[in-house]
Amino acid sequence: MSHQKTMTSYLLAFIAGLKTAGIKQVVISPGSRSTPLALLLHRDTELTCFIDVDERSAGFFALGLIKASKEPVALVCTSGTAAANYYPAICEADATNLPLVVLTTDRPPELRNVGAPQAMDQQQLYASHVKRFTEMTVPEDSEELLRYSHWQGLTNSLHAQQAPKGPVHVNLPLREPLLPDLTLKAPEFLNSMILPSQRIVDLSELMPFFTKKGLIIVGEQHTTQEAKRYLELAALLNWPIVGDPLTNLATCQSSPYYLKQADLIFSQTTLEPEVILRFGRLPVTKNVLLYLQKLTAPTIFVEETLSWQDQLQTTNYFIEATIDELLTSIKKRTFQPIATQWVTSWQVQQTIATTTLTKQALLTEFNESAATVALVEQLKNSQLFVANSNAIRFVDRLTAVNANNVTIHGNRGVNGIDGLISTTAGIAANQAQPTFLLIGDLAFFHDMNGLQMMKHYQLPVTIVLLNNNGGGIFSFLSQNQLQPEDFEPLFGTPLNMDFQHVAKLYGAVYHQPKTLAAFEQLISEAQQQPIFQIIEVCGTQKEPVNLWQQICQQYQTALGEQDG
Repeated sequence: MSHQKTMTSYLLAFIAGLKTAGIKQVVISPGSRSTPLALLLHRDTELTCFIDVDERSAGFFALGLIKASKEPVALVCTSGTAAANYYPAICEADATNLPLVVLTTDRPPELRNVGAPQAMDQQQLYASHVKRFTEMTVPEDSEELLRYSHWQGLTNSLHAQQAPKGPVHVNLPLREPLLPDLTLKAPEFLNSMILPSQRIVDLSELMPFFTKKGLIIVGEQHTTQEAKRYLELAALLNWPIVGDPLTNLATCQSSPYYLKQADLIFSQTTLEPEVILRFGRLPVTKNVLLYLQKLTAPTIFVEETLSWQDQLQTTNYFIEATIDELLTSIKKRTFQPIATQWVTSWQVQQTIATTTLTKQALLTEFNESAATVALVEQLKNSQLFVANSNAIRFVDRLTAVNANNVTIHGNRGVNGIDGLISTTAGIAANQAQPTFLLIGDLAFFHDMNGLQMMKHYQLPVTIVLLNNNGGGIFSFLSQNQLQPEDFEPLFGTPLNMDFQHVAKLYGAVYHQPKTLAAFEQLISEAQQQPIFQIIEVCGTQKEPVNLWQQICQQYQTALGEQDG
């Protein structure tokens, strides 16, 4: 068999393994060494391929596809530094348990460490940030090697999907010539599959806790279906529940158990539970972390797989289960939940917090905070991606519950401000619903190449750009105590960019509304007829800080009046 036919059969076997394991979408960053793999994937009618010439953007675009589809996605690039540019997205996939299958192509062994061009050490390139690294053999035409190639495509993709989900890396060395035989068909293999199972948790020792005054804390991103299960658990136990925007507790349905304004409520001295039930890592809400640090109540920590992600290191009981498995296990038990007075006391504080925000005059003017509130309030049947750092905090602190079929996404694994536009593009590419991105100017600047994907695939994303000319988050942090000559160059970091030119460069419609009413009108129109557009909201770095301080003071006063 010729080299061309050998290489083609070997790669077709590998692709067949990928598809058997559930790979339906592929993001390709074209290059020379990846030519045969990219061509065969691109011509496969059972796969949807997206082309993103910037590997850094491609990695995050793939994360968006996974978030929207809940399915594994493959990434393909050529050799050399192209593969290194996947690193930020792989770190995020690792931290947020996203099944990303990274396929890097490489020089064959005889061209490594001998000065060949576009060659670097790609072995274990992503270190501990991938669940598994596999170095493939160079293509051979024996039956055993075809079966091996299929097996590696299959098992690596399945491994990415097994809990805890995460990225895997397969490195494929290929010899020239690199053009495949496009007339060959894939060899046939027997199908393999993993049968689903559900665990029952033995709660015998913990049942007494479920009759006490408890508090549920939920972190990390969840689907609206999962969020409804968390609220169902809160109702079953008669406990209040806390979670940030990414949990989707605020958007899946209305619930009297959910404390939406947790950052405000926990900014003051409040009630203390007798037991804490935590799911996953901590929410973005800083005051929840500070509150939990002071408590001495027993903590029950629940994770799908025990990876021990307890930042506070205060867990007394670990449970290995999903929310469905825990809820099912509790329902099988007979117990008397705590009286309603416990959760009613928390609801009083939530009502005071809501009233405080409603009365805040600055939220009726046009600024970054008010625009955030107006955006979330108007959304329905939509996807919203909230960027790090200020955007997600504005949504967490200032917005109300919106149960109008809105799903909120974010990249909170390692909290980077890179790749956020690309991730949003990936979400939009898999969704029929209108897609919105709330992002600050610094994060926007870090990923402007992601705009090319929105332009190329005509993705109707509305980007609400909160432009305070630099790193607004630092005005909330201790760095704001520095003198201007130190603060401005290191933390204020003004960009002084004209974003109208950026919009023109990437073919986006551009708006810079001057009033809150004009902004609301643009959002309303985007809901009805989505287009690729940038809506710039100009503000200052100190404005949100002053507003939040006022709100906290007013909430404290209102609490005092309630107690008095």
